Amino acid sequence: MNDNKLFDVQEIRDCERFTMEKEHISSLELMEWAGVACADAIASNTWLGGYENVYVYVGAGNNGGDGVVIAAHLVEASFVHGNIYVVVCASETARYSEEMQHQLKRWNDIAKHCDNAKLIYYSVENQPEPTKDDLIVDALFGIGLNKPVTGFYADVIRHINASDAYTISIDTPSGLFVDKPTPKDTAVVIADQTLSIQFMKTAFLLPENHPFVGEVEVVDIGMEAPEDKSESNRYLLTGHDMRTLKCLRNPYAHKGTFGHGLLVAGCDRMPGAAVLSATAAMRGGIGKLTVHTVRSVRDILAVTLPEAIHDIDENEQYVSHIDWNKLPENISAVAFGPGLGTAKQTVSAMKDILDTVKLPLVIDADGLNMLAENKTWLAFLPPYSILTPHFAEFERLAGKPSDDFDRLERARRFAQRYSVILVLKGHHTVVTFPDGRQFFNTTGNSGMATAGSGDVLTGLLLALLAQGYDPKHAAVLGVYLHGAAGDAYTEDYAASTLIASDLPRYFSDAISRMMNDE
Repeated sequence: MNDNKLFDVQEIRDCERFTMEKEHISSLELMEWAGVACADAIASNTWLGGYENVYVYVGAGNNGGDGVVIAAHLVEASFVHGNIYVVVCASETARYSEEMQHQLKRWNDIAKHCDNAKLIYYSVENQPEPTKDDLIVDALFGIGLNKPVTGFYADVIRHINASDAYTISIDTPSGLFVDKPTPKDTAVVIADQTLSIQFMKTAFLLPENHPFVGEVEVVDIGMEAPEDKSESNRYLLTGHDMRTLKCLRNPYAHKGTFGHGLLVAGCDRMPGAAVLSATAAMRGGIGKLTVHTVRSVRDILAVTLPEAIHDIDENEQYVSHIDWNKLPENISAVAFGPGLGTAKQTVSAMKDILDTVKLPLVIDADGLNMLAENKTWLAFLPPYSILTPHFAEFERLAGKPSDDFDRLERARRFAQRYSVILVLKGHHTVVTFPDGRQFFNTTGNSGMATAGSGDVLTGLLLALLAQGYDPKHAAVLGVYLHGAAGDAYTEDYAASTLIASDLPRYFSDAISRMMNDE
């Protein structure tokens, strides 16, 4: 899981230098690689067709140089029947990078021979007016921006944002910080699509930045990282990585080979959570499953999931006590939380689990709420327990973050302090290990923002732990397959129609997708 690192700006600069040295190329040649690849990405998106004109907004630095290369190749490709404008957002006497000076000279040479290649120096008196029939390419600023955009450039960005034209940002939307929170007082381009050169950026995976980045496409330009570069502790989860973790099943195995999980879930008011988690555990490959719940939930499970073993609580309404002496001795993992409620007796049952259980443990939903109300219990969690909060649940555990980057840092500190694996659920669920590494999931879709989706994840994680997966591997594999099941569903149906009980039926498709991911 080390091939998909999320590099910071300095590390990306190191990769640029390494690539130039290894390939014996200049910065101008690397700029050409980037511009051509981005132009190809724009031209190959056939759904972009039909635009009247293209306006490429460029600054005085190297990101502007990338933009001019893009414009040159769109002219060569006859991308539009109208004009392609390079809109220089700096005065003719401004301080341009050497590479940008070279590209402007190149554009002027092109313009002498191509009637549709135009050059505009942006000013208040000389503003282009793109319409909804045009395309804007934003190449004002790159990833190195480290101060808020104000003044003249803020006016340019507001002008871009006021347009109805489809907007594509190159490498990052101008004005957005990629390594830290973007200041509230800065202007940022609101892109419909971002072409991220070679590497995904952490900022693009955070909810607060989605309105700016739009859809993100990583454009491969052949850039490489030094082999000894290991500073980054953030990664993307991909099918290629995950399939190396998937254990092959022995054809001569039996149900005892694949573990026995205990699921503590459900109360008389919320029976569905237990059903969803239990179904996911069985579909997740577990050998045997015991569900400790109340009688009314057992009655539903007996019909909907006859494969499960039932352990009935003495209380009729909520879980109040688990008699460990009556449970099978071969239980290999425990999940606690879905649909339990937070009755006083249920809280006592959780404390008993923490005092008793030394097995791999998953805590979700009401289990997390109990921990939030009893934070001293966090110290008693078995090492490498898996906690699966959504944002609000995590705030109750670790405090309210000031921004999404702060949330990531709080997750890292929390996992390290308590030696747990934190699964912070969201569009790009982030799995944080006790050693500080963070893994961003790349599967899943908006249809999974539905009641019960987290209960399904809990059952799947229980299944993987019970089968003997290392807790770290179980966490990242479970998160990836959970999202991949949602993606498989959308191949057959609209995402908006997805409900949580659909997900376990697509685990098989999710595994197939993962094993075939190149």
